[in-house]
Order: sequence, then structure tokens, then C-alpha cells
Amino acid sequence: MNIQFDSFEIVEEFNCSVQKLFNAFTDPVIKREWFADGAHSVTHDTDHYSLDAQVGGKEIFEFTLNDKTPVPGLKIRMESECLARMDEQLLVFQSRMSVHNNYVSATNETFEFYERNGKAVVKLTQQGTYLEGSDGPQMRKNGFAQLFGHLRNYIGG
Repeated sequence: MNIQFDSFEIVEEFNCSVQKLFNAFTDPVIKREWFADGAHSVTHDTDHYSLDAQVGGKEIFEFTLNDKTPVPGLKIRMESECLARMDEQLLVFQSRMSVHNNYVSATNETFEFYERNGKAVVKLTQQGTYLEGSDGPQMRKNGFAQLFGHLRNYIGG
């Protein structure tokens, strides 16, 4: 079995308040709009999305890849649990991804929120274990970079 371990950081600035940026990660309606239905809508069909961003709460995202991908029909489930939360400062999630009910990765994501030079900043630190059949660390990092681009468009800056 091929197993990869990796960690990475991404720091992104947004032209909004820290409160607005934090809400984009914790409000289930807003996050569904930019994350599940927005960022993924070109290549994925959302089967289910829910978010409870309180400590102990879960984020569940189930989707099916469509015909604009090399593997149409592939069903993916991402399930995360919120381990820590400090409003407008910090979110920590422990996440698992499965493909056709087989786990392919386990990750810890820490999102730090702060202001710098009048802009809201999110710093993501991800530590992951990628099992056979996963997208791998580079694809995951690229995916987060794309997600932050969608979030920037959604927020307006």
C-alpha cells in the first residue's frame, strides 16, 4: 500500500472584515454557496452538504464527479469534525475523505483568522495522511488554492 504524509500552509488575504471571512467558514448557508455549490459546481454534483461549525459539530459533503472529470460517477464523501473554535480567530477540523466508502485520507486543518494591513487573512495549515486511491497532497494543496479563489470571488475581493 502506498501511503504519503504531508503538511502545507496557505496564507490568503481578502478585502473584507475578519468577521465576514470567519462567517464564510462557519455559516452553513454561506459556506454551501461558495464551497459546495459554487467552487465544485463545474465538476461535481452535490448530493449532500451540512455544516455545524461548533466544537463537536460535523461538516459533511457528499458529491459525485460529473462528465467533465476523468472519472464521472465517482462518489466522494468528506466528513470533518470541529475540534476547536475561537470566534474570528481559529477553527480546527479533523477530516476524512472516502471514495466509494473506502477511506483515502485523514487530515487536520487549522484555519487562523486575523487582520493585516486592513485586510482579513486566513492561514491554513494542513497535516495529512494520504492512502491508496487518494488525490495526494499536491492535488489537495491545489484544491485549497482554487477554493480560496472561489471564496475571493464570492466575497468580492
